[in-house]
Amino acid sequence: MPDTIHRNFKTVEDAEAARAALLDAGFQGSAVQLNLHDTRSADTSTLAVENIMESLTPDDADDTDHPLQRPAALLSVDVDGSEQREQATALMLRYGGAEA
Repeated sequence: MPDTIHRNFKTVEDAEAARAALLDAGFQGSAVQLNLHDTRSADTSTLAVENIMESLTPDDADDTDHPLQRPAALLSVDVDGSEQREQATALMLRYGGAEA
């Protein structure tokens, strides 16, 4: 049964490398789609809330003092069956793909 796998990547370069590896492995170009995530500029309200939240946790014991790593790209692959699913998953994991 056809299905689509989605994985997020920290960098566009990692996503592009994973896409190239999938194509080299025989996946059709039409089955592999790379989408870049938009970087949103923070508005004044968002920055104010972030500053308030950071001031409530002055230490780094809970990692709230560090900005969250946002994914840069989403790679989607159409697969037919469990064999292709396993192959695509392994390839994307090799390049740092995390579940969307």
